[in-house]
Amino acid sequence: MKNQVIEALDREHGKKVIEYWKSKGVDTCGMLGIGTKKGGYLCRYYGIIDGRFDCYSEREAAENNAEIIELPEENSFPRVMLVSNDGDSWCKRVVFMKRGGKFLAWYDVETIEESECVFGALPWRYAKEVEPKQRTITLSDLNSKIEDIKKLFGIGDNDDVIIKLD
Repeated sequence: MKNQVIEALDREHGKKVIEYWKSKGVDTCGMLGIGTKKGGYLCRYYGIIDGRFDCYSEREAAENNAEIIELPEENSFPRVMLVSNDGDSWCKRVVFMKRGGKFLAWYDVETIEESECVFGALPWRYAKEVEPKQRTITLSDLNSKIEDIKKLFGIGDNDDVIIKLD
């Protein structure tokens, strides 16, 4: 996970910041999010720097090139998430609520459509957002497919192709 921190504005916001990191599968070390801007704390930036979750000052975040992000808007339920009871093995389920510190998900269902016909549910200790799938394509991958690219875009055999990175 990359270096990212979130500034806790007040105690209620700090609690949400901690819950956000927990939802990402992060061990928050029992922190409560009570070091806040409103409380005048210097160490009020909660997040991960060099693979370690802690509460950092703005200076520490800057010195470690940590990105200061905003607390994302709360997503509504139901939604597809990854859930786990041990924090190690994760499965995709449709989570429909959080109650009593547990995430409730429809039994053995991975899509919203499938959840329409299911009534059984299970509690899970952890839940995190499903990260979008990404595929890395290297310049050598593109270069090996240059003839296909020329055909796709109607470029002549004797024309040069310049691939510009945005």
